[in-house]
Amino acid sequence: MANSVRVAVLGAGSAAQVVHLPILKRLRDVEVVGLADTHEEKAQTIAERFEISEVAEDLDSLAAQVEFDAVLVCVPNHVHEEGVTAALRNGAHVLCERPLTISRDSAERLVEAADKAGRQLLVANNHRFRYDVRAIRHFVTSGDLGSVQFIRSTWLNRRSARPRHGWRRERIHAGGGALMDLGAQALDMALWTLDYPTVERVRARTWGRPDAAETGAVVQLAVADSVTITAEVSWELADERDHHELYVLGSNGTAGSLPLRVTRRDVGGIVDVTPPTSRQARTLYQDSYRQEWAEFLRFVRGEKPIESPVDQVALAAVLDACYESADEDREIEL
Repeated sequence: MANSVRVAVLGAGSAAQVVHLPILKRLRDVEVVGLADTHEEKAQTIAERFEISEVAEDLDSLAAQVEFDAVLVCVPNHVHEEGVTAALRNGAHVLCERPLTISRDSAERLVEAADKAGRQLLVANNHRFRYDVRAIRHFVTSGDLGSVQFIRSTWLNRRSARPRHGWRRERIHAGGGALMDLGAQALDMALWTLDYPTVERVRARTWGRPDAAETGAVVQLAVADSVTITAEVSWELADERDHHELYVLGSNGTAGSLPLRVTRRDVGGIVDVTPPTSRQARTLYQDSYRQEWAEFLRFVRGEKPIESPVDQVALAAVLDACYESADEDREIEL
């Protein structure tokens, strides 16, 4: 495929199989040239399914077999740093599944390595590419809602949708439980909506079995300009569907997602200023992943200048503080 972007995939788990590979195989001018996973037999099966020619146990071995321009990192959280570092070492741009890593120190090392290598490191925070979240962010940053006073970000998954076993249920491998799995994206969504303000204080509570990763958490952040952010996450929702919502309260208006609704005070009273859209809610997440890949490929092709993901260091610091707060049952100052 002449002049195509050559993508290698590190990790043959569910995120790669269910989300990314189906999208990549449909993109024009993109070629998935290799798949690396420590379980080579599993990787070979997935490679055959998606017509990927090269398989290896690790990224360095794969690099000896085939050239690639970009790497998708889909390994367990505790080896994200190893995977991203290997991709950068082999000269590739990197799209890393969220969260970037499991500690602030690790995040700082990765951002510094990407900056030094002159390669794009993009974290797969696909919710940033949802049309409803982007619309809410526009109303916030434009000042149309007035001064933001409160943001609530909720990510509640039904018990049937929770990870039942494997590394996501082990704090040592995942970096945590529901707070790391769902809270990382819920907090990123809220902080990104405000263009990542300074977080001053953190208070968090978690619950679940003491000998296992937490199954839920509630977090409160005090951020710059007297704004409060709360995030609620759980793997244990008892309902017919998952609940994912972003809600913003401003001095002059409000905005909420799923479904998108924006209201604002006007001379004549409260006015519904929700932008019209032809997009269906059922395609919200699928569309966001496609847009995420479109954005990442702009960096790879040189159509956009490299952007350093320093905000992910800030997010990692917040998550560190959340666990410290929950473990010690006290407020943490950053």
